[in-house]
Amino acid sequence: MHPTSMSTPAVAPLAAAPRRHGGLAQGIALMAIVNMPSLALSALVPGLPQLFQQFSNVPHFQLLVPMIITVPSLCVALTSGFTGMLADRYGRRNLLLAALFAFALLGLAPLLFDSLLLIVASRVIVGVAEAAILTVGNALMGDYFEGAQREKWLGYQNMLSPLIGSSIILAGGMLAGVHWRYPFLLYLIGFAVFALAWFVCWEPERDRTASGAQATAAFPWRSTLLVCGVTVLFSMVFFVQAVQHGRIFGDMGVASPERISVLVTIASLGTILGGYLFKRLGGVPVTLRLAASMALYGACYVGVAWAPNATVGLPLDALGQVGGGLLLPALIAWALTHYRYEHRGRGMGLWGGSFFLGQFLSAPLLTLVQGAAGTFLASVAAIGVACLCTAVALAVTGLAARRAAS
Repeated sequence: MHPTSMSTPAVAPLAAAPRRHGGLAQGIALMAIVNMPSLALSALVPGLPQLFQQFSNVPHFQLLVPMIITVPSLCVALTSGFTGMLADRYGRRNLLLAALFAFALLGLAPLLFDSLLLIVASRVIVGVAEAAILTVGNALMGDYFEGAQREKWLGYQNMLSPLIGSSIILAGGMLAGVHWRYPFLLYLIGFAVFALAWFVCWEPERDRTASGAQATAAFPWRSTLLVCGVTVLFSMVFFVQAVQHGRIFGDMGVASPERISVLVTIASLGTILGGYLFKRLGGVPVTLRLAASMALYGACYVGVAWAPNATVGLPLDALGQVGGGLLLPALIAWALTHYRYEHRGRGMGLWGGSFFLGQFLSAPLLTLVQGAAGTFLASVAAIGVACLCTAVALAVTGLAARRAAS
């Protein structure tokens, strides 16, 4: 699939918006809600070496330990479409509240488990809850806001996300340095977000003004295939850095999880600039926004592969964070244009599943490329070269479409 027409929505104009619109409280709540799934990844990445050490005597630990991080993402990929259907049929709010409570409760479960298999099993439930949180959170962004207001909050979300993610990474690294269990304490944040959602998130009112034909319109599978295919491809690039951050700095010679978490925190501040660029490029077609993001990722991945040490590699690594801050809101905003209210939960559920399928596939992609490239950092560089080529192709396509439209 090639995003040649991504600047134009694939469906007729959206049906009339719900009568009630979101405000400051709802915008803040949604930013907190959609950042909850980052706990499943960010809190544990710096402490991954400690988890390997703790369970080194367990059969197949080399396969099972990474699953503590990756299984939730696989569950998101597999169940987001189903949770989206539930949200469309039975409502958003109750599903969101149940998912937030389960996410926080089961996220804390490894504090009590000594069995690696039980920990992985608890992560399955965390992943299913994460799917509902991400799906409903993104759907509510479309339900509560529209047009410029929606893009404004998506921009704010991606400017705030690095601060939240960096804080989680930093705290996770510090806690992992004390004990391998302690990063799971960060799931207590989920109960605070549950309380916030309880008080400020309301059930959107279904659009009663749409015609019967609109209300019963078939789900737009053709545009959904485009949305999901593009999302999987770009999310694989996104998660190469997001998942492998610790390993990238480790191959630069950084040994301690505390220092890795500090370096990742500093680099991730580049996402703020990416979110700002997204807001500034509001009138630019999504094809050109994706081209800019791929160019930044390409420079990042090629640069960190050849950086002699972390001092040189840190600013190059930050370029990828800028690209991620531009990429994620562009994909969400583009996907939301394809769905009316009655299909938004299911559509954004499939979008979320595709995004996290990319996370699950990013590690096998790196392994496959490494088989040809020889080393881990060489495989990162090879993906960087592919990003640069993609950026050129998207830029040429986007500029040609823009000239043709003018």
